[in-house]
Amino acid sequence: MTAFVVLALGCGPARGFEGGGSGPFEYDVDDPRCIPTLRDYAPTIRVAADGGAPDAGFLAWESAEILVEGLPPCRPLDMIFGQAVGGFAYAVFRADFDGVVSTARQAPVSGSWRGVDADGPIYSSEGGLFVQNVNVLADWGASAYLEVTWPRRALSRGVDVLPVRGARGVYGDLYLPASAAPWPILIAIGGREGGSAVTNELARTFVEQGYLVLALSYWGIETLPARMDRLPLEYFLSAIEVAKEYPGARMDRVGLIGVGRGGEAALLVGSLSTQVKAVVSVVGSGVSWPAADPWTEPTWTFQDAGVPHVPWVNAQPVTRTRPDGGVEVTQREQWSETLRQASPQALEAATIAVERIGGPVLLLSAGDDQVWPSCSLSDVAWARLVDAGHVGRFSLDGRECYPGAGHALNPGFVGLPMGSTLFVERPDGGVFDALGGSPQANGEGSRAAWRRASAFLEAALKQ
Repeated sequence: MTAFVVLALGCGPARGFEGGGSGPFEYDVDDPRCIPTLRDYAPTIRVAADGGAPDAGFLAWESAEILVEGLPPCRPLDMIFGQAVGGFAYAVFRADFDGVVSTARQAPVSGSWRGVDADGPIYSSEGGLFVQNVNVLADWGASAYLEVTWPRRALSRGVDVLPVRGARGVYGDLYLPASAAPWPILIAIGGREGGSAVTNELARTFVEQGYLVLALSYWGIETLPARMDRLPLEYFLSAIEVAKEYPGARMDRVGLIGVGRGGEAALLVGSLSTQVKAVVSVVGSGVSWPAADPWTEPTWTFQDAGVPHVPWVNAQPVTRTRPDGGVEVTQREQWSETLRQASPQALEAATIAVERIGGPVLLLSAGDDQVWPSCSLSDVAWARLVDAGHVGRFSLDGRECYPGAGHALNPGFVGLPMGSTLFVERPDGGVFDALGGSPQANGEGSRAAWRRASAFLEAALKQ
């Protein structure tokens, strides 16, 4: 059932009907349905969303609708969607013949996003990658704005988050669902950041669906290695054991989800462990890569031996000067050129034996990924799954390449602002690593990836 809550009422009547509001068009006076029929209008604004409890705020993955009713027909309506920290989106709508504007059912005439998309006010914002309330202001040409607060929250009441600090040498955060146990286990593995910034977002999303999620850190903190260099894959096997030890965990239902280099790790670990029953690799790789700087050492080890990797070549990244004087670096060509120059023997040695994974595999990638060619790298894993007959044995095996999305494609980013996901500034400043995509493509792709991964894990780990 759809839950509605009136959170704020509109202002008083308009001062006549002259002019066209503040939109970029005039009334269509040739259409009699656009002629106002009342002397006074007093529109209202409210928030509606499927599911959730309005008094507690809507979860980030719940698509909300901002609904303005009682406007003059065809009236332009300017809307601003502001967040407390760092961002806003805007749009100009036109009321329908019944005087209604809905952000979920109508496309804006102009603004921060295009097309009919309830997520547009969020993903097109420049705000940070975390859940915030949204303040909505709507200007219909009267003496005061319509205003409403869209309350949002990161987690349901009843979800517990427990720190894991050194158990079996493992670090991270354990997310426990509010639903009744037993819970399937999901190990979330991030990429080059090493910590749990990305994995906590994955955990926030999937704990709501009834998974016990371990948001893993695997280098750069506490007693863990200082660099992403010669990292033992046994660490991830230990993480599985830590998650299994928690009361209520389903020890026979273990899944892995990894992003970027974490997607590479998830495929490797899945190929080594008979406990893993499902793997999701997001903008990952079907081949193993060396550790960055000096690019000669393996990133991963197993039983003290380095995992074979693609030999790195000294290809140059693509750079451009930004309008602000900074330098933007696109690394994709370096990885592509390294693949092109690899000998068949080296490439075969570095290719992950994904056919050994004892459960279905889902490969999600981004066509405009400017960090590395994640669609091509995922295709390597897919080809091996097909050639080995894995796809025949596991009907859930699948792959998706989202054409316009960049490296920030992530099921954990559903319902988050995407304006800051196009590049990352390096610590020394002035140099920006391009990630690719656009706020809309990254937002739409992340929601599609979340739906795809959710259905996959439901079938793989809960049936």
